[in-house]
Amino acid sequence: MLPKELNLRLAVTATPSVPTRPLQAPLLLWGDIQGAFRQAAELECQGVEIHLRRAEELDPHTVKRLMVEYGLAVPTLGTGMAAGDGLSLCDPRADIRAKTIERVRGHVEFAAEIGSAVTIGILSGNLGDCTGPVRLGRRLQFLESLAELCGLARNAAVTVLLEPLNRYECDYINTLADVGNIVREIRAPNLKLLADTFHMNIEEADLAASLRSAGPLLGHVHLADTNRQALGHGHLDVAAILAALAEIEYQGYLSFEVFPLPDACTAIRDSVAAVRAAARGFPRRDRNH
Repeated sequence: MLPKELNLRLAVTATPSVPTRPLQAPLLLWGDIQGAFRQAAELECQGVEIHLRRAEELDPHTVKRLMVEYGLAVPTLGTGMAAGDGLSLCDPRADIRAKTIERVRGHVEFAAEIGSAVTIGILSGNLGDCTGPVRLGRRLQFLESLAELCGLARNAAVTVLLEPLNRYECDYINTLADVGNIVREIRAPNLKLLADTFHMNIEEADLAASLRSAGPLLGHVHLADTNRQALGHGHLDVAAILAALAEIEYQGYLSFEVFPLPDACTAIRDSVAAVRAAARGFPRRDRNH
């Protein structure tokens, strides 16, 4: 049987924020969004995934201009930096949950302007050291918050991407199957799954099988090697990941959410090279946007 056609749309991660300490977050390009678009285009990527602490950090009209100028898309807006302000969708305090939803509302409005999705990852929070009815109640509060957020996003024609994190970062949403359960529970048609290979390497017994099981629920992919560095710097089986994505006819983006080591340009070049090397032998459709 011939291998399925492979759709390669690669994206870099970027933020207008300036890091306050080395390796603050696994994002490639910091501080200069126009420079991020230029570098992504020069390195043969098709998108820039933008991470914002607050939506007000950028002007969506500026981003739309850059998208046209460089022929690149913004597949999703990351929200995780807002967790640094003590925000969480499962916080036991109703006012904190409300503030979290209001913060992400800004991302949703921004995303509606530029045709992007919005990612929820670390903002899922942690249930903490609780058991029984208390833990179930905290989880229910999260589901209610997420459902409200998905409702806001649906009204704006925006997809919400829920990302499971490894057990050291989140204590209740760890696997692709966990997200599948949540999707079935809240029944939001605009809620999709974001799969991150770094987290999957810790939590999934078989990464390729988990991706195949996710099927049409999969809306976005973060590619990172097993040490959260560029592809080829660890032991991730990139070819197996691509084969699974081809099998489910995944049409979304592959974003490099990795540390800029030894520097951002090298990390992007190495990751692009690793993907293209692993993709040899697949019928391929490269897209520019």
